[in-house]
Amino acid sequence: MLDVDVLVIGAGILGVASAYHILKNNPSKKILVVEMYGGPGQGNTGRSNAMFRNTFSSRDNQILSNSSIDFYLHLQGVMKEDIGLQQIGYLWLMSESQLSSSEPYLAAMEENGIEFRRMDSTELKRLLSGVAMDGDGGGQSSLLRLPKVEGGVFGSKCGRLDPERLANFYAKRFVEMGGRFSFNTEATGLTMGPEKRLGIEGEPFVWQDSGVEGVRLRGAIGGELHPEAVVMACGAWTNELLDPIGVDGHVKAKKRQLFSIAAKGDALEGLAHAKGFNPLGLLPLVILPRAGVHFKPVSEENSFWVACEDEVNRPYIDIPEHDLERYPAESEYYEKGVKPILAGYFPAFARAKVRAMWAGLYSYNTVDFLPFAFREDNLIIVGGDSGSGIMKGDSLGRIVGALYGNEEEALLYGDVPYRVSKLSFERRDVEREEWVI
Repeated sequence: MLDVDVLVIGAGILGVASAYHILKNNPSKKILVVEMYGGPGQGNTGRSNAMFRNTFSSRDNQILSNSSIDFYLHLQGVMKEDIGLQQIGYLWLMSESQLSSSEPYLAAMEENGIEFRRMDSTELKRLLSGVAMDGDGGGQSSLLRLPKVEGGVFGSKCGRLDPERLANFYAKRFVEMGGRFSFNTEATGLTMGPEKRLGIEGEPFVWQDSGVEGVRLRGAIGGELHPEAVVMACGAWTNELLDPIGVDGHVKAKKRQLFSIAAKGDALEGLAHAKGFNPLGLLPLVILPRAGVHFKPVSEENSFWVACEDEVNRPYIDIPEHDLERYPAESEYYEKGVKPILAGYFPAFARAKVRAMWAGLYSYNTVDFLPFAFREDNLIIVGGDSGSGIMKGDSLGRIVGALYGNEEEALLYGDVPYRVSKLSFERRDVEREEWVI
């Protein structure tokens, strides 16, 4: 059986970033990452909308995302690692009531140095080709209850990247340092045992100090490994391993869907290449005032990707299937739910057809919508990123590295200190996130 000091379960962005930072801090350790899919970033990481932002209401989310974004900008700009990064920005289109309720969050962002600017309706109408500010582009404003756009908020240090390229960067560097992967390998269970075995049948007993003694595996590697530490970065599948040993994973999964629309015709092409937002001459990701519908240009495909916040009537999934094809995207959901809102504000989408669609799973921490990272003896658990694992991935990897080293503080990129207990549950000290999309 393999000799392993640290076993990391999951090769999504949080798993590979955690493995990379642990090994970077502890180069003599033998670290193995197991992943049930065929490569890094092949699960929900690869199915995500692949966006990043630092515009959050919570100061902790601002710090975690801002530091990660700075690292990604360094990767792309200084290290010349092509991770497909485009700083196209985020643009929230808001009704009068939304602008008013967002003002406290904007004031906090200003105080914390987060880059954004307010935009009035006149400027938005000038920059957004074919926009219907009253939401009546489809002639159904009253039926759909689409509020009038009165202004917007534009976050400039936001954008998109390629999640598989980012995951592959961490994986490649991890392997170069001596780390190992085992793909197509499923962790089927955790075995608990006492710190000191007495040879009595039935141990560990409640009076014994105990922890994770082994991890049962199936696939490319089978049997049971007995590492000194286990890092769980399982995303939507966290509860599958933690529920049987009585540890609360604080995760609930929901299906999220993406729809690709060809940017064909003068109106849609003109919208995609909006001027005045970024040096690339591209439209930002646009969040509409109703139902969290949002869309972004994907320049290399000459397309738009469209999604929706999709909260009400979308069930939580406690333990998802491993086969993500069991959660297909629904064409009727787009046609009857999303498209009327999209066409209401941008009529050019009224006749556009879906050319591709897919779905993945968000891993929600429903308590405060911030990620968690905590340690239970020799078990480290990271997740609950509520759809923002990519944009905080590097910071969370550094925090897991600090947890492994039993350090009280992690040093995030840019020499930003962060107290790791803030993301625990025992000593949690964060503000609830209000800007969740």
